[in-house]
Amino acid sequence: MALHACDTATDEALAKGVRAGAALLLVSPCCHREVRPQLSVPEPLAGPLRHGIFRERHAEFATAALRALLLEWAGYVTRVFEFISTEHTGKNLMIAAVRRKSPVDTGARARAVAEFARFHGIVRQRLAERLGFDLVPAAPQVHGQDAVQNPARNPGTP
Repeated sequence: MALHACDTATDEALAKGVRAGAALLLVSPCCHREVRPQLSVPEPLAGPLRHGIFRERHAEFATAALRALLLEWAGYVTRVFEFISTEHTGKNLMIAAVRRKSPVDTGARARAVAEFARFHGIVRQRLAERLGFDLVPAAPQVHGQDAVQNPARNPGTP
């Protein structure tokens, strides 16, 4: 459990819980400094995201959503919700994760994480690093003449 863990402290707490095989993880993240400068902005959002408060909320959303996806990939059922009224604090997001009893399709979940990170321009994030998830996988290596002559057998090539 971590309450208002600042920036990557949330990721450290989550990673420690996952590595320990915790049955339940509860965190209330605070700030989102690590991801914010990495976020790519789709053209239709460029105007609104010039306002600091929108950039902050965009970073909060992207960070929390990426954490939730990573926890699901790591075998947890995850919920993200507000746990206290906004009149008390604006930092009222809670991420709750319960370890699954049965295995999950990690391939599909890994693709969801990678696609989300790619869409938002996130190439580095502490929880992903701590869990051994590469947000920017290396391009497949293609060797031999067959790779050049028959790209259908090597789908990673253009």
